[in-house]
Amino acid sequence: MKLKNYSLVLVAVLAGVMLSTNALGQSFEGETLRIIVSSSPGGGNDTYTRLMARHLVRHIPGKPKIIVENMPGGGGLIAANYLYEQAARDGTVMEQINWGVWHYQGIKDKRARFDFGKMHAVGAIVVENAVFYARKDRYKSIEEIEKAGKLATVGVSGRQSTGFILGRLIEKVRGKKLFDMVMAYPGARQYSLALRQGEVDTSSNTKSSFFDQLGDMYKDGDLVVVAQAGTLKGERDKDFAGVPTLKELATSDKAREIAEATLFFQHYGRPYFLPQGVPAERVKILRDAFEKTMADEKFLAEAKKLRRPIDPLPGKELQDVVNKDINPSPEMFAIVSEVFGGGKGK
Repeated sequence: MKLKNYSLVLVAVLAGVMLSTNALGQSFEGETLRIIVSSSPGGGNDTYTRLMARHLVRHIPGKPKIIVENMPGGGGLIAANYLYEQAARDGTVMEQINWGVWHYQGIKDKRARFDFGKMHAVGAIVVENAVFYARKDRYKSIEEIEKAGKLATVGVSGRQSTGFILGRLIEKVRGKKLFDMVMAYPGARQYSLALRQGEVDTSSNTKSSFFDQLGDMYKDGDLVVVAQAGTLKGERDKDFAGVPTLKELATSDKAREIAEATLFFQHYGRPYFLPQGVPAERVKILRDAFEKTMADEKFLAEAKKLRRPIDPLPGKELQDVVNKDINPSPEMFAIVSEVFGGGKGK
């Protein structure tokens, strides 16, 4: 009788161990992985995430169901706060974070209730060149904007929008106020439409989203690209060989130093994070699945068809970038604080 009871206890213990092992993330079988997009449907973040989700599932043990949800607002702050404060910490919630939203933490903005030093970077699909463009019937260059005698309106979705950041940096390297930021739009699709309709004079986006959303206007000669971040080597993008970089637009040695110091800040990436507290086993599984997806031939073929460049940054490397940005040097703190805090949008 005692032996029988002992056997039952042993079976129960083993069952508990097996349950615990599964809970730690050896398999996602029967589970649902939510991937949250921190901007509105139809934009670059959304397109990249849905593209990745269609292929990521093949590389996760147990092949869980994957659903993509949009949570726009606050230039990515709403989604980032949700991930840190409310998301499940078992590896079943991943988020596409707006690029650079962690800078709010670096400058100690009270709206940032997250700590990227505790969260887990999964990886970034790409870090892209950002371009700043204008309706040709309004402006044809940065010099024309300077001589206009009024501020050029810029369609943006928040202080994390490429238009806001690139616009503020253009002002810094030119040494004068040039833009009126119109923050009336939830995402890139909306401010691209606003530009089409003439609601705003200028805007900005990543290279791929620009071609996707406004490529026809550019091809027809209705839009002019007036500035670019360029490559991460600080060179002009071959597709915009006649367009100056921020460093080239600089009007002084100090301005050129600012352009060089903020080179990574000028670009836009598509990063993914898990909240703090996710078991290390599951962090590793999802990082590995991400890297395998980035090399997946079917994934790369579909990305090419969608004209979306793929140049991944692994999770550990992305984490190093973020850790540096949330602990800025005094000089970088001053620059980021001014960019994020200077001027009010409509």
